[in-house]
Amino acid sequence: MKHLMKLVLTLAGSTVLALSSVGVWAQNGPGITDKEILVCSYQPMTGKISSYFRMGKGADAWFKYVNDSGGINGRKVKYKMVDDKYEPARTKSVVKRFVERDKCFAIVAPLGSAPTAAVIDYITSKNVPLIGAGTGAEKNLTYPSKYVFPLYPSYFMEGQELVRFANKVFGAKKIALLYQNDPSGKTHIKGIESVLDKYGVKLVAKEGYEQKEIDVSSQVIAMKNAKPDAVLCSCAPEPAARFYTERKKLGWDVPVINVFFGKSPKVAELAGSDAVEGVYFTTIFRGFDSPAPQIQQAKEILKKYYPQETPDAIHLWGFTGAQVFTEAMKRMGRDNLTRERLVETLEGIDGWKGSVVPEITIGEGNAPEHFLVKDMSYVVYKGGKFQDYTPPWQK
Repeated sequence: MKHLMKLVLTLAGSTVLALSSVGVWAQNGPGITDKEILVCSYQPMTGKISSYFRMGKGADAWFKYVNDSGGINGRKVKYKMVDDKYEPARTKSVVKRFVERDKCFAIVAPLGSAPTAAVIDYITSKNVPLIGAGTGAEKNLTYPSKYVFPLYPSYFMEGQELVRFANKVFGAKKIALLYQNDPSGKTHIKGIESVLDKYGVKLVAKEGYEQKEIDVSSQVIAMKNAKPDAVLCSCAPEPAARFYTERKKLGWDVPVINVFFGKSPKVAELAGSDAVEGVYFTTIFRGFDSPAPQIQQAKEILKKYYPQETPDAIHLWGFTGAQVFTEAMKRMGRDNLTRERLVETLEGIDGWKGSVVPEITIGEGNAPEHFLVKDMSYVVYKGGKFQDYTPPWQK
């Protein structure tokens, strides 16, 4: 009888353990298997804005490094990137497949203001965390959802900073603006126009260009004819390079400050170093020449997995989102990996210094409290490279 009772108790215990294991497994969210974490990202791998695919390459390089180092608590990260060509309609279909067919756990380090604005309603309606998207457009940064973790400060705030910079550094009273006619450019305009009176500055020319536009010569001539004291350039690398080429042709030596998403070696490669000499740029990351160990590690990782790439700030956008996601997943442990716990864990990151960003603290709430990067700084292109510049108000 004793042996029979012992057998019954053993079998009962095994059943409880089995059910417990099933329960733990069942608690894991979509995209989580025993060996893998599925993370997805939309990227402009081809098309006019394909130079921004550097963001995806940065994130992918980091996840490759993580996997080669043993993964996250025994699981490898499957980082699935799909080309949306920076076309919002295409982004919609890509993201729907990520969520409904692929069952991804989170979307990490995707690229684009217009693409993200087109899908953020859908992503959040499905309770999918959106971490470190490469966009500063207002809708994406002020979105009332706990699932949104913006990468960097708003284009609205950056627009305000551009005006302050032009006034305090260049002494400008009249400014002209060249901007991309999309959510990023329009948000910059709102920020710029909100502080014109504050700094006693007048916007004498406002010239837009379409995303796929190649020739901006007419816009440059119109700005020159307005006789501004300085030009603000809300431009990506390729159109920025076209502007600097045209400016040089006209012999127009007007001071310029360019938004941070246009800060790339690509600008000088396309326009020539002499055409970009003396141009200022906003920025949110340390440069790859920084001695910080986190930056040097990123440089080595990028060199290993994407040896053809010339390291620049846009790679670091991808590193940031991927590193923060990795840190949160490590803190969550092996079991009960849900999207809700991911959000809670991200909100628990306070004063973390393990990424390419000097320090990361994420607040509780919705997108406005969830910025991964909060501060903006400046560089000037001089002598063939970007050099740190400290404006008067930061000294």
